[in-house]
Amino acid sequence: METYDFVFVGAGCAGLSMIHYLLKSKMKNAKILILEPNPEIPNKTWCYWSEVPFDIHPPENIISWDSFNFISKDKKLKKSLGKLKYYYLKSSDFFSSILNEISKAKNITKLEEKVNQITSEGLYNKVETSSGNQFLAKTIFDSRIEEPLSPTILKQVFLGWKIKTTNSCFDTDGVTLMNFIESKNKFDFFYILPFSETEALVEYTAYSKESINYDILETKLLEYLKSNFQISSYEISYSEFGSIPMTTTLSQKQINPSIIKIGTGAGWIKASTGYGFSSIQKKCKSIIDQLEKGKMIQISRSTRFDFYDNILLNIAHKWPQKLQSIFMNLFETSSAQDVLQFLSEETTIKEEIQILQKVKFRPFIKSLLNYERH
Repeated sequence: METYDFVFVGAGCAGLSMIHYLLKSKMKNAKILILEPNPEIPNKTWCYWSEVPFDIHPPENIISWDSFNFISKDKKLKKSLGKLKYYYLKSSDFFSSILNEISKAKNITKLEEKVNQITSEGLYNKVETSSGNQFLAKTIFDSRIEEPLSPTILKQVFLGWKIKTTNSCFDTDGVTLMNFIESKNKFDFFYILPFSETEALVEYTAYSKESINYDILETKLLEYLKSNFQISSYEISYSEFGSIPMTTTLSQKQINPSIIKIGTGAGWIKASTGYGFSSIQKKCKSIIDQLEKGKMIQISRSTRFDFYDNILLNIAHKWPQKLQSIFMNLFETSSAQDVLQFLSEETTIKEEIQILQKVKFRPFIKSLLNYERH
């Protein structure tokens, strides 16, 4: 039975990020196996905020913005990001870059096989695939999501189109992070990444426990484009439809220190916002650092940020119509840079108090008095 130092079950963002950092570490010559049944490179949009692009971000054609727009029925709020920039990354560029690194590494084997079972075998772990192959590994990184997820989990459901218009209609001065919709008993909004006056990614997003029919999402986008922009005609060059689980329950403790859950299935996506690329990079770097130092891998998260997420998720579940004013108020009362650092879980307790003491606290008190973990 072939034995490896590391086996990666799945080659998504987390798995490939980890391999990228492995190849730049003291363990760059470790024997690695990647098991990924899907040969297609996913076409997704990832964004993150930072003072400079991450080292893992492919250097060609880096696109960023330095301000956010928030739009409600009776208000428009524009916020500078201060020292930060909001970076756009095509997943296809990311995958191509890392897969190119992997193709040059003679110590890495990549197989298009689905993993059926993982078991402990003494000092090693055994991986069995759907084709009947078996492998041994010292350490396994497993990025699979346990299915099915609980039906009570809130999801961020979205449909986005990258469109090219024949006339100028997009404001290139900043990202429209949230153009709120006046909805009863739900929270939904539009999101715009303007690449030029004639090209943008326009996305409709809704928080929902139920799946939303594609036709409904499409109708929302069509109506928004028709009523908000003077577009004579346009072409859709790219479409992205997805659903992100918004829950803190995926953050699991490691049962086996040598079988490590990573990525979305490990709760690495920020539960209250759906952002994950930055979090994935931090956690991958932390794991590689622990491996280099010979430490037992531990992936911990501050309990207070878990608590903050659940306070907001509790509102999203029970009083979603309150979220519009909460997000608007949060960015109105503090600098965007401070809020983004808070959402990145990079603030101190003192800084968090300074941010939270400025907001209207009634919905948060109500959530605390009716607190549930989601």
